[in-house]
Amino acid sequence: MKGRIIDISKNYYEGSINSYSQIFFSDNKRFAWLLLLASFVDPFAGLSGLLAVLISILFSRWFGFNPALTRNGTYGYNSLMMGMVMGIFYQFNPEFFLFLVLVSVLTLLITVSVSALTSRHGIPFLSIPFMIGIWLVILSARNYGALHLSERGIYTYNELWSWGGPRLVKFYNDINTIPIPRFIEVYLKSLGAILFQYNIISGVLIAVGLLFCSRIAFSLSLLGFSTGYLFYYLIQGNFTELQYSYIGFNFILTAIALGGFFLVPSFRSYLLVVVCTPLTGILISALGGLLSIYQLPLYSLPFNFLVMLILYVLNLRAVPKRPDLVSVQLYSPEKNLYLHHYRMERYKNETYFHINLPFFGEWFVSQGIDGKITHKDDWKYAWDFVVVDEMSKTFRLPGTSTTDFYCYNLPVLSPAGGYVIALNDDVEDNEIGNVDLQHNWGNTIVIKHADLLFTKISHIKKGSFRVKIGDYVSKGDIIANCGNSGRSPEPHIHFQIQATPSIGSKTLQYPLSYYISRDLDKYSFHSFEYPDEGEYVSRVATTKLIREAFNFIPGETMQFKVTGMKGGDQELKWEIYSDAYNRAYIYCPTTKSSAYFTNNETLHYFTDFYGDQNSLLFHFYSGAHKIILGYYGGMDVSDVLPVHNYFGGVIRFFHDFIAPFHIFLRAKFNAVHTSIDDIANPQQITLKSSAESFSGNRVLEKREFDFVLKKGRIEKITITGKNQKIVAECID
Repeated sequence: MKGRIIDISKNYYEGSINSYSQIFFSDNKRFAWLLLLASFVDPFAGLSGLLAVLISILFSRWFGFNPALTRNGTYGYNSLMMGMVMGIFYQFNPEFFLFLVLVSVLTLLITVSVSALTSRHGIPFLSIPFMIGIWLVILSARNYGALHLSERGIYTYNELWSWGGPRLVKFYNDINTIPIPRFIEVYLKSLGAILFQYNIISGVLIAVGLLFCSRIAFSLSLLGFSTGYLFYYLIQGNFTELQYSYIGFNFILTAIALGGFFLVPSFRSYLLVVVCTPLTGILISALGGLLSIYQLPLYSLPFNFLVMLILYVLNLRAVPKRPDLVSVQLYSPEKNLYLHHYRMERYKNETYFHINLPFFGEWFVSQGIDGKITHKDDWKYAWDFVVVDEMSKTFRLPGTSTTDFYCYNLPVLSPAGGYVIALNDDVEDNEIGNVDLQHNWGNTIVIKHADLLFTKISHIKKGSFRVKIGDYVSKGDIIANCGNSGRSPEPHIHFQIQATPSIGSKTLQYPLSYYISRDLDKYSFHSFEYPDEGEYVSRVATTKLIREAFNFIPGETMQFKVTGMKGGDQELKWEIYSDAYNRAYIYCPTTKSSAYFTNNETLHYFTDFYGDQNSLLFHFYSGAHKIILGYYGGMDVSDVLPVHNYFGGVIRFFHDFIAPFHIFLRAKFNAVHTSIDDIANPQQITLKSSAESFSGNRVLEKREFDFVLKKGRIEKITITGKNQKIVAECID
């Protein structure tokens, strides 16, 4: 019972406090508390708003609406704004509170309905439910005699005297007599007006919150407001529109929404703000005049109209271009930017469909892209593969028969899953040195992997096909054997990727997903690259012990005894889950942290982290950020790390201001396998990794990680750095 009460209280707390930060597109709870404080500068508005959001949460739970959207404030912030307006408009009495309950429920129902409608078009509902709700309230309240319009604000000094006596009156006068430029005064009061607080104190609180919550949002608020202010000046607009009710907050909200929340912050998004802000000014004048006929307030309608319009048309773009839409919303312009930059760098060459090498073991690229013999012009993006010995010979003596060649009759594999759509199997193998110019490609197979994506393998041995047209093949299936048919003076595989299904189709420039190249005894890992002519290449051969150690299955748990952590020695338990989108993650209940990961049978790599960045799980996320599942001693595997997880303090504070234009902070990951006890049947493998943060080329911080793999699991993790050594040992 006690646990249920705590859980309910937590849901109400999170739902209400997050509703405040949602008004500014944030999930920062410190900022939310500052906004809550700012809303109580007018205590009637503050109390009414808080009651409205609590009522909204109550009925959202009662109706069974999405609990996640209730908890994160999505379903609450429109009711919050409704409550604040009612607290300003009307006097408090029993009838007022009854009406407040009803309109809070009405706003909630409108919010859920509008959310369902706008989500179909990929656009947000913003504060449209509030606008609909407040218009309904104003139109209906005219007929209710029990609701009395508030006279607060008319006799300001009397009210201040009743609340705080002469000291409060003096404080109010001191604030109002501070010599503030008119532009700054209107800016601050416009910020306050977002919470329906038409005073400088609320504006200052919000400005300070914006500055420390998000430097990008703060700079955008200034850019948007100053651009709108300049537009009114140049066009000789009616400044009373900005100064009466400080409706210029539409400029601020539009700038933050388009410049850094729904679009990835960049030079182009800032430029878009400069272009769109005058449009907001036009809408303020046009819609304000239209609504005045019905004596309805304008509030945030111009902001809603323009932002929804811009996002709708950007979703209609035929070709994705900058500014980029935010794909994963982190409720922070900085995090949105840094995550986008991280993913663009990390996955810059990655393709949706992964195409692999079509053979087992190590082969030699005898002819590569734009090769010296036949890979020319429209057919230049292709590879010829053979097998060679230590002397770079492709055959054993005497070398006069196809069977003398090392690659002859070796298995040919499907490079990816797909359907066999073309197959030729009627060409005999050539004698060594001869070529069949009549049947250029020889025996060939074409596999369809997706629309406009096919692979073709040629010079196959006659009669060796194990598939037929129409069959589905999985990645790595044996489909035939290497031969010497067609234009082939000696046994080899011709491999190409193409956009059309014909056997003679032109080639397509498309990278191979993962492969290993060897130079003498040095191995290199390649990710979505193109093998070069003269390289020794192979598929990644996985190692059982590494596969098992990094095979995290939902439902399983991991337990560690940890020493060296701040707070003393402890035992930690991690649990493996998968979310509604089938994304797997490791969860630490102690620190309430989550590390999302992917295992694609070649690599284990982490994708996202949420939670305590001093936790063991964060160190594991850093140290095992990208692990190849096969043992290659001494081979480096590198990756980038997301800036927002590795920088803080003063350097990050000032960096955020220029980050939309230039990012000079960066973080890098590197891993290497260091030892194995038995290459054929390993019982213990060690690997070492590091995470480094840089400002330009200067290393700011470095952490090193040592992993011991035994018994099919991660037996021990050692973390060193920052004059600290942490050791985590796996326990049963």
